[in-house]
Amino acid sequence: MRKATSKLLMLVVIIAAAYSLELKLDLFPPSSESSEPAAAAERDVLGELRAQLAERFQSRAEHFTVTFEGDKQEMSDRLPDLIREALKQDDYIAYILDSYVYTIRSWGGRSTISMEARYRESVEETAIVDAAVTRALHDIIAPDMNDHEKTKAIHDWIVTHVEYDQSLKHYTAYNAVALGNAVCQGYSLLGYKMLKQAGIPVLIADGSVDTGEHAWNMVQLDGIWYHLDLTWDDPVISGDAGNDSTSDNVIRYNYYLKTDEELREDHRWTKTYPAASSSYLGALQLAEQSGSQSDAAKANKLKIELGLHWLDAENTVSSADQLRTVIHTAVSSRSGSLEFRYVEGETFPEALKAAFEGLNAGYKASYESYRNDGSKLVRLKLEYE
Repeated sequence: MRKATSKLLMLVVIIAAAYSLELKLDLFPPSSESSEPAAAAERDVLGELRAQLAERFQSRAEHFTVTFEGDKQEMSDRLPDLIREALKQDDYIAYILDSYVYTIRSWGGRSTISMEARYRESVEETAIVDAAVTRALHDIIAPDMNDHEKTKAIHDWIVTHVEYDQSLKHYTAYNAVALGNAVCQGYSLLGYKMLKQAGIPVLIADGSVDTGEHAWNMVQLDGIWYHLDLTWDDPVISGDAGNDSTSDNVIRYNYYLKTDEELREDHRWTKTYPAASSSYLGALQLAEQSGSQSDAAKANKLKIELGLHWLDAENTVSSADQLRTVIHTAVSSRSGSLEFRYVEGETFPEALKAAFEGLNAGYKASYESYRNDGSKLVRLKLEYE
């Protein structure tokens, strides 16, 4: 005989979850009889559950249980989102979490959630990363550096100490520091660790590029957010064929502190991140114009080191006519060399040849692509009879 007052109903829900797939089996039938504690309505019980999950993930627990007292149907529906929100509290944990599986068991108004989690990086490996980050920051960060200088120093250290893992097997910051190679996720995790320890607000962002899924960082400087793709600034790709010469060991800044608009030229993302709408060049120019003497000097130095000074009008040649004028002026004054950015990069060889027609001077030219805007950085050595 069925007795509602004495029989316990046990429900078991097993949900296998990962970032790319979540399966939820809703086995909770509606009930006309509520056994939830009245106090649950007075507390943010879902928020408390989220906090419990965040604490366990951050402690790198592999097997743990958390309890919940409240509306089990709502909890079941919201749990995948609560897990994602818990993981958002620490991007490092979120991106080393490989997979998780949880089981819900409910008796009356109490539910127990049992979680099994797998991580790509162990606690011991993370400790090695932390030690390596501390040593690196000690070597590259000077006491008088501002956040702009620290960000560049960290960028340069990572792209010169880590190589892209062509085998696509190494995903962690531990791989990056212990093996010296990793895929984009490893670059981003190491960037996150170093920037955060240096006191710079940082996030990990992900989306896709033409070759597939991709991850990078976002950095906040002076209250303004920028994109920072360490992987794509790594000097692993040789320059164009012919006279377009780019050394593999040259640090690039093509994806250094970019706006949303700039990055969307070849990156795509659907998640919501802080808006990156201000040009970094504009920030440096503002510091040059209105900052203290020290800040202005640092901004100018950064602008040159990052190659952003090539965007200034005095360093830019915009057309074949302007190129001819510049070269004729240099030859008339018997200058030994010229350096400039030529806007229409694809037409440069023909324009250069035409500019020297009729002149009693020769030249040796080297040029390379500037960032990804189609222009060329040109270096000319003028030769006279």
